[in-house]
Amino acid sequence: MPKIMFRYPLYVPFHDEEWGVPSHDDRMLFELLTLSQALAELTWPAILSKREEFRGVRMSVDGLSPCTREIFDGFNFASVSEFTEKKINLLRSNGIVLLSEQKIRAVVTNAKQMHKQLLLELCEPQALFRHARQMPTKTPKAEAISKEMCRGFHCVGPTTIYSFMQVAGILNDHVSCCFRFQACSQHKTSENNQIAR
Repeated sequence: MPKIMFRYPLYVPFHDEEWGVPSHDDRMLFELLTLSQALAELTWPAILSKREEFRGVRMSVDGLSPCTREIFDGFNFASVSEFTEKKINLLRSNGIVLLSEQKIRAVVTNAKQMHKQLLLELCEPQALFRHARQMPTKTPKAEAISKEMCRGFHCVGPTTIYSFMQVAGILNDHVSCCFRFQACSQHKTSENNQIAR
């Protein structure tokens, strides 16, 4: 982890407990894809400081009365896939949502696609980097997956997909000197052994 990230208290536990740990939970994968998309507009520290707003800010359907609904319904993609035009406009007009209208619409479209495609079908050979500066922002595999996903998903360019693959543990991009590298490698090995059985 770059030393500058230690300045952000929410980033350290995210890195140490979540980033790069393989997940098979569809809701978590949808959340991580959405947060990876937000990287086009925000940084990880900014996203993490607003994560509960993405997950759990409550608001009314009319936007005026006390809070009764979560912005992205706790990343329940079945629920988000049913967002209406009125709901999307309401989210933007209240100024609560941190994403642009394009990104909000992409989240709704992607929620609809979650039913059709399994994100876990993505795979990449384990990368090995000694320093963060060696890490690319995209790979040929991410470009291929992005191209495939663009047939139904929105705002899923190669950089977003590469970030998603990192955060969701689809590949292990902890640098080799990071204490999390070995643990995430073991998660991946254990996962591959279970699939082989």
